[in-house]
Amino acid sequence: MFIIAVVAIVAMAIVLVLSVLYPNGAFQNQGLTYITVTASGTSYAYPQSATLYVSMNGTGATSEIATANLSLTLNEFNYTVLKYIDSNTSRIRTQSYSLQKVWNSSNYEATELVSVSVPQVQNVTALLATLSLIQDVYINQVSAQFTNSQVGQLTQSALALALQNATSQATVLSGNNTVKIRNITVSRSYVYPFPLYSNAGLSSPRSQTPIFFNGRQGVEEQVTVLYSYS
Repeated sequence: MFIIAVVAIVAMAIVLVLSVLYPNGAFQNQGLTYITVTASGTSYAYPQSATLYVSMNGTGATSEIATANLSLTLNEFNYTVLKYIDSNTSRIRTQSYSLQKVWNSSNYEATELVSVSVPQVQNVTALLATLSLIQDVYINQVSAQFTNSQVGQLTQSALALALQNATSQATVLSGNNTVKIRNITVSRSYVYPFPLYSNAGLSSPRSQTPIFFNGRQGVEEQVTVLYSYS
């Protein structure tokens, strides 16, 4: 991997040097003309998984009572969530935990923030509605994301589109000659997220059922390509 990275960096450096020496995008060498083109391509899809960020708390006259009340809420939360995550408890992760005395009060409050990875994004709306019925549960945010398989497929598609766009530009710049690829460098890779649900500070029970807004996300790949033609 280190050698590949070094080769990629060297190749990119060569392309940059050529771009500086030949700002018009082409130069002559041994009967060949070289052109450098930067182009991008983006592929879109609907995310197949999602992550919920939920906080819950328990209060009591002592730290022990506050912790016990939090445990009761957490147990109910876990039981509710299990059927939406294929009973895989590893999908529930504790992000933070705190126990402190309530300001200007003799009571204590125990708070836990957890994340839940939901494998099927279409189940999120029903899960939110169910969680809204649990007292002392706060749904902070829901974010949808691509699965690893989706990222791989969309990346390949985006790279193909980027290369196609680069080749089209190079063909025009060459005067519609046949161009040949000499080097390809991926100069940028980015996933465009879609805001789906955010309701920080809203406690259950709620007067309305929360709605999960799904939408497309995109993967963009940008390439810098060195072409030649005669």
